[in-house]
This record gives sequence, C-alpha cells and structure tokens, in this order.
Amino acid sequence: MRDFWLRCQERDGLEHKTRSFLIVQPRGDNYDALIQFFRENDILGKALRLAGAWSAEVHVPVARTGPVVVTALWDSPAAYDGWRTRAIRAEFPPITQVADEPSDSLAIPSGVSKIVLTADRL
Repeated sequence: MRDFWLRCQERDGLEHKTRSFLIVQPRGDNYDALIQFFRENDILGKALRLAGAWSAEVHVPVARTGPVVVTALWDSPAAYDGWRTRAIRAEFPPITQVADEPSDSLAIPSGVSKIVLTADRL
C-alpha cells in the first residue's frame, strides 16, 4: 500500500501547491447570477493567465442551498497574494452585486457540490 501512495504523490505533484478558497452566498439564492458573474468577467481565466493559477473551479451545492465555494490551485501563498493585489481586480464589478457581503460566519456543510465552471492549465 505504501508504494501505491508514493507513486500517486510523485505523479500528482500537488503536495507542494497551495489551494485558495472563497466562500460566497449567492444574493437571493440566485446561483445562476453568481455563476454568470464569474463567467462574464472571466475571473477564473484571468487568475490563470495573469496571476499564474494552475486551475480554478466554482463549486455549487447540488441542492442549491448554502454557500458556493470557489477554489484555485497556486504555486505558493505568495502567488495567491499576487492575485489578490492585481490591479485587474479593481476592474471587476463588485461581487456584492450577486453575493451577500463576505462573512467569516459562512460554513460549508458536508454534502456534494457540482463543479459548474472551470479553468486550468494542467
């Protein structure tokens, strides 16, 4: 079993990467508007092209209740910080048009999500 685990790690190469999470609650439970916001503004694509993300995904709960999770894979925490301070982000409309104000109290319950939007350079 140990040999299998080592082969997976060597092939995968993700063990030294950084995963970022953004948790947002769609305003008025309008999941489609939130998805469209990410699509129309090409936010995932710009994270890849302009800031070096390896991949990014928007995860929507299958039941369409609860928060949406946006994840991205980066080389390091510094790479993610570079995205957060990119000037291009100031050109995006405020996410609060389609999502409630960010809150540290949002929790992701156990469950199943569907990946509805992706970008990658893997």
